Amino acid sequence: MKTLLIERQKIRHNMTLIRERARGASVYGVLKGNAYGLGIVDCARVLRDEGVRRFAVGDPADGALLRREGFTDEEILLLRSTSLPEEIDALLDAGLVATIGSRDAALALSGLAERRSTVAEAHICVDTGLGRDGFLPPEIDKILSVYRYMPNLALSGVYTHIGGYNGARAVMAQMQEFRSVVERIAAEQFEPGILHIGGSTALFSCNLPSVGAVRVGGAVTGRIPGKHGLQKVGLLEAVVTEVIRRPKGFSVGSSHPVRLRRDSVLALVPVGVADGLCVGRTPPKTLFAFRPGKTLWASVGQAKARVVGNVGLGHVVLDITGLSCTAGDRVYFDCNPLFAPRLPRKYV
Repeated sequence: MKTLLIERQKIRHNMTLIRERARGASVYGVLKGNAYGLGIVDCARVLRDEGVRRFAVGDPADGALLRREGFTDEEILLLRSTSLPEEIDALLDAGLVATIGSRDAALALSGLAERRSTVAEAHICVDTGLGRDGFLPPEIDKILSVYRYMPNLALSGVYTHIGGYNGARAVMAQMQEFRSVVERIAAEQFEPGILHIGGSTALFSCNLPSVGAVRVGGAVTGRIPGKHGLQKVGLLEAVVTEVIRRPKGFSVGSSHPVRLRRDSVLALVPVGVADGLCVGRTPPKTLFAFRPGKTLWASVGQAKARVVGNVGLGHVVLDITGLSCTAGDRVYFDCNPLFAPRLPRKYV
């Protein structure tokens, strides 16, 4: 009765724009959060069809899943630093590229690699403003010690993440800090490897300096701030369960009732906040009722129907006056896949 549709063509459209903004740099497909709700394996397959050969995941289990699903030759980067032995064992078992963002993480990874009599591939993460993960630029001596004293680590890249978009000047300042770290590494006769940066909003909002690769996640879904020509991916498909008639002046809705301005024909659709509808648009006024903030529409055939009243936990009411619509008809709502984890997904 309820399905989240993921439109391949929109992903392909967004990837075309991403490649244009990347200006020849490689693209990492970031698959955190079940690929931002798109479904990690299916999304990775679409991106691979679009030429993506580098991926980044949020957990070792996600990388292991991709390996089992046939992503045997692609680079898969764990996009966070860890010093937990069980996570390091898991990423080594799956053949993932580790992230090193602290001396503790470097020591833990190096120690486990040595015990396995192997060499672990890793990238250095530099925190230039995100405030979450990575070496700070002044910690350059700690970074260099990883290159000098840990032979069981194969350092093949250095990266940073733009910590939000606060204007081109702030982005350039972060990039300058990143470049200064890379220059020090090179000055000590170490090979930094591939240089890559993340941040979909920054990528589309300013002209970033040339790097080896860019990491994108939100831009694939088309759901980042600003108007960049990206297309929003994600349609919630549902079915009208009943059609009712209500007179002018009748009140529709609970916490935010709306009085009808005319005799109306209404369609009842059993979808709502619990399905991800309207989540992320505005804060709820009550626990189970969201006010859309602006007019919320559904597609009914070739027409549009307005949502009347609030979006409930599991229901919405559509004004279908004058439209051809009966019980059993399918209707479609824009829905951010990130907020609809319980719905089955279907790529179309």
